[in-house]
Amino acid sequence: MTATKIEKAFKPKRGRPDAKQVAAIDEAILATASRMFLESGYDTVAMENIATATGVSKGTLYARYPSKEALFTKVIQDRVDKWSAVSSQEDYLLTDDIGERLYHHARTIARSFLQADVQAFKRLTLAYRDRFPELAKALYEAGYVYIVQLISRDIQEAARRDGIPVRNPDVIARLFVSTISGWEVQESSCGPVAEEDILKAARDTVDLFMAARASW
Repeated sequence: MTATKIEKAFKPKRGRPDAKQVAAIDEAILATASRMFLESGYDTVAMENIATATGVSKGTLYARYPSKEALFTKVIQDRVDKWSAVSSQEDYLLTDDIGERLYHHARTIARSFLQADVQAFKRLTLAYRDRFPELAKALYEAGYVYIVQLISRDIQEAARRDGIPVRNPDVIARLFVSTISGWEVQESSCGPVAEEDILKAARDTVDLFMAARASW
């Protein structure tokens, strides 16, 4: 459900809210704050604006988030959690074949570059990283570090399973991720990158690394 749909779906009720409405209020606040931060930036959005746009009182908003900094932090953390959940939805389809596992991870990385909200939040967080270094760190750990550790673990398990020694699984994992992300950075500097092109680059990267597996 998009932020706008969540906002429209929320209708405050009189009286003490039950657990379901509390969850709806929280979701509506985060959806509204997310949209407003992305549209206007952090500095120009006031807590009062968010409360009004959500349809809740300032007291309700401040009871949950005592400051705009706290709300901004929660918005980023909530998005990171959602992205992680989406990225892991197809994990159950993975086999023990290291080539297929690498391609699965490569597709996940590649498709993240095609998601407008991922890129928008990345730009927003980087714009305020000096003031909110913990948020930039959260994105770094949930994105880059998470996928690197996942790939490194897959490489080590494949080495044991296939009887093929591996010397530097962490280095290989970092180079793998950097190859795909570096390709996207260079190609997108000239304009939007087509999905078929970035997925082909992901497949080519896997083929290249698999051909050099003896050197891992």
